[in-house]
Amino acid sequence: MSRHDPGGTGGVSRVWTEAELDEALDALHADVRADEAVVERARSGLPPTSECGPLPRRRGPSRWWVAAAVAGLVAAGATVTQILPSGDGVGVPAAATLERASGSAAGLATTPGRYRYVETHAWWITTTEVGGARFAWRSEHLRETWVPHRQTDEWWHRRDVTGEREWVLGSEEQARAAGVEFTPGEVDEGEWRVPCGDWFAEQPCTRPGGWHNPTPEWQAGLPRDPGALLDRLRRDAPDNTRGDVELLVLAAQALRSGLLTEEVRSALYAALASLPGLEVTAERANVDGRVGTALGMDDGTVLEEIIIDPDTGRFLGDRQVASGGSDLPEGTVLSYTAVSVSVVDAAGKRPEG
Repeated sequence: MSRHDPGGTGGVSRVWTEAELDEALDALHADVRADEAVVERARSGLPPTSECGPLPRRRGPSRWWVAAAVAGLVAAGATVTQILPSGDGVGVPAAATLERASGSAAGLATTPGRYRYVETHAWWITTTEVGGARFAWRSEHLRETWVPHRQTDEWWHRRDVTGEREWVLGSEEQARAAGVEFTPGEVDEGEWRVPCGDWFAEQPCTRPGGWHNPTPEWQAGLPRDPGALLDRLRRDAPDNTRGDVELLVLAAQALRSGLLTEEVRSALYAALASLPGLEVTAERANVDGRVGTALGMDDGTVLEEIIIDPDTGRFLGDRQVASGGSDLPEGTVLSYTAVSVSVVDAAGKRPEG
């Protein structure tokens, strides 16, 4: 995503040559530094919780954030892979970044008796109104999943709400005085051991595959041609009112699972590279401070962003930022996640180090 920088100094005053852009791309990870402000605000991306319903929409997409982001990134010394969309998918340097990620999307295969360990560190937003006063805060969630080599076997899953909060509207003291309760729901904390990872299904292993549940069988049926895969994303998008932004949301949901094969992940990056309006920005930190390349789209209300490592193709996290049309200030980080995937020897075991 692009950084919200209301105090920025303006846009870029010159046009980069192809040679300069290529040089910037080559230097993508030279002298990488995590901007503390970005790290502090970096976000997670499962759909945010809101007791007041979805954020209201406004007409027409907003692109003010592009110039602000460029100014902020240049001032911070970050590499801008692409400044503006070309109209037919992303520009040459941005496409090259995705192509490199696609070509290096390393797989993480398990063997019988071993487990894929998926750790999600998330901050999700909650909004509520009590006695005419509105409150909004992000709460910290930790989720761990152990996926067996044969996915129809028993999975382990743990959820924890740490009690840490980041305030967006109001304060802890004001909220408690108004009677706001912070007790986690029964699905927010606990441990589950269920075949197929179907924690809440009445009958395990009957939930259909999809972008929310990328089973091996479902992945096997996906097209590998980037154009055909983009068409499939469009057919599966449930909310056409958001246009192509919803395609990025679907992609993030599948990537966040940690279950996509190397082949599918490569095809998905190649499909996203042809997505009109995609903004690609280098050196964007996620919630845990890991730095990657951001792929962002704005529907005029919320800026959606996924963050990947362009050298390994690994998904690092995603976030959502208010871009207008709501009672939350533009640039407010709504939610953000950091995801890491590794292989361990047993369920319940965490990676060493």
